[in-house]
Amino acid sequence: MSQSNEQPAYLRIADDLRAQIQAGDPPPGGMLGSDAVLVRTYGVARGTVRQAVAELERLGLVVSEMGRGRRVVGGTSGEPPSPSTRYETVAAALRQDIASGKLSQGSQLPREAMLAEQHGVSKGTARQALQMLAAEGRITAVHGKGWFVGDAQGALTRTEEVAESIRKAILAGDFPRESRIPGESALAEQYGVARVTVRRAIALLEAEGIVESRRGVGRIVTRSPQ
Repeated sequence: MSQSNEQPAYLRIADDLRAQIQAGDPPPGGMLGSDAVLVRTYGVARGTVRQAVAELERLGLVVSEMGRGRRVVGGTSGEPPSPSTRYETVAAALRQDIASGKLSQGSQLPREAMLAEQHGVSKGTARQALQMLAAEGRITAVHGKGWFVGDAQGALTRTEEVAESIRKAILAGDFPRESRIPGESALAEQYGVARVTVRRAIALLEAEGIVESRRGVGRIVTRSPQ
């Protein structure tokens, strides 16, 4: 491990463990060394080791399994292993939805609670599945918003694409001034995105003064785009 003092000890340990995981030691599905083993290996306090492992969990490289330890869920190449745990089964289902286009690039994944309900698992299991897909580079977390297919920039770009499509429809006269634009569900179906993407797109239009929300009526066009 590098002895550079430019980073805190826990980050240097996390970097070293990440390099080992990327080299296949331990491989996806393998177990990370226990806290006690890592303390002896790196000669640091247990709290420092826990911070390092928490960083790996944040990156989606390992997940905690009650009574077992931390399991590696990310590698650098190759196909994902066949599902052997409940979270891997959930991850496999989401992976298929992404591959088939059911979950398109930039679309938001269901929240942990919804995933848990859909698949009959705990929220923790749903979280592990999401972390596994993040480690594979298939999804990313956008702070304060949730999980999205692809990278964060793609998620934000999709929002702008929907907003621009609505702007063009208003400019073309499809939605004249004082008319009501379709609801979130209808627009989500029309553009093939999640309702939250439509909601963010409309929020952009509201900020521009193009539409406004009126109680009991919905979103009304107030002016044409410039």
